[in-house]
Amino acid sequence: MDGTTLNTVKVDVALQGGGAHGAFTWGVLDRLLTDQTVDITAISGASAGAMNAAVAASGLAVGGREGARRSLASFWEAVNTGARTLAPLITVFDEFPNWTSATASWFNLLSGAQLSVTPHPTNGRPAQMLLEEIVRDHVDFDALRHASAPRLFISATNAKTGAARIFRNDDVSVDALIASACLPMSFPSVEIDGEDYWDGGYSANPPLVQLVQESGNHDLILVTVNPISRRRTPSSPDKIPDRISELTFNQTLTKDIRAITMLKAELDGRPPVCGVPFIQAIANLRMHEIQNELAMREFDPKSKMFPSWSLLTELHGLGSETAGDWLGTHRGALGVESTAKLEDRYL
Repeated sequence: MDGTTLNTVKVDVALQGGGAHGAFTWGVLDRLLTDQTVDITAISGASAGAMNAAVAASGLAVGGREGARRSLASFWEAVNTGARTLAPLITVFDEFPNWTSATASWFNLLSGAQLSVTPHPTNGRPAQMLLEEIVRDHVDFDALRHASAPRLFISATNAKTGAARIFRNDDVSVDALIASACLPMSFPSVEIDGEDYWDGGYSANPPLVQLVQESGNHDLILVTVNPISRRRTPSSPDKIPDRISELTFNQTLTKDIRAITMLKAELDGRPPVCGVPFIQAIANLRMHEIQNELAMREFDPKSKMFPSWSLLTELHGLGSETAGDWLGTHRGALGVESTAKLEDRYL
């Protein structure tokens, strides 16, 4: 930064899901909220990204930037406390702050009697109920419906059709947020308006099209958690499902990014000849991405399910540092030009 005074820029943020790894996004948001020249006015999210989005939007509506930061910190502390209540063995992982595959294997061995039984979604209902309570404590739904609240776009997946349902401020609810984080093998589906819903990551991870079309902003900051690529192809039965899950949850994001990138390339800076709002929004869009692919590869995918405090704080610190580095390099480009290297990562 050269000391030049920067204008405040209104931005969208789009938050990918990733279980406990969503604490990385907590750190990113925490850092962005300290920058008075970055004004977050619209947020989209799926799964853990949806939780971060709703808590941040509620905090901003009620208490401004500091209110959002306090709400996010309190939310993740509550997630850890709740997890320790339901699964006391999680406290063991605070003694092993560097999560490794060996640690994951040790936990599987230790809990082998439970893991050998075929899992059933109803077994996850106690955790789901606890998360509902945490959401109620940390999201002011009345505040989200106020005109001054950031625009919110939360995805859930219709379990029968596979279609994405996007919940906006007026219809975001506890059920909508729980549905957005509903892994079908771990939790029972969530019924809303007579339809069953699963994790939003299957259909929009995170929602981009609606965010771009409706927010009115030209700068979008995408925050990604799941690694796009891995150095090695997994070959063991305990690692293959983890990679399949990553590929599945990255697929919708990759598809949307490719479509947006190809459309922008086709427009090539020219004003669209038609008056379609989405085309106009894409023509004006400046894309940015905050990610730390190399660092996130080092976290075992299984740790997404075990929110120990050491893991959450490490990820928060990594997210905050990554966002700080990004601001130091790219803040001057906000409101001016895109900085994301989408072609290199997604095409």
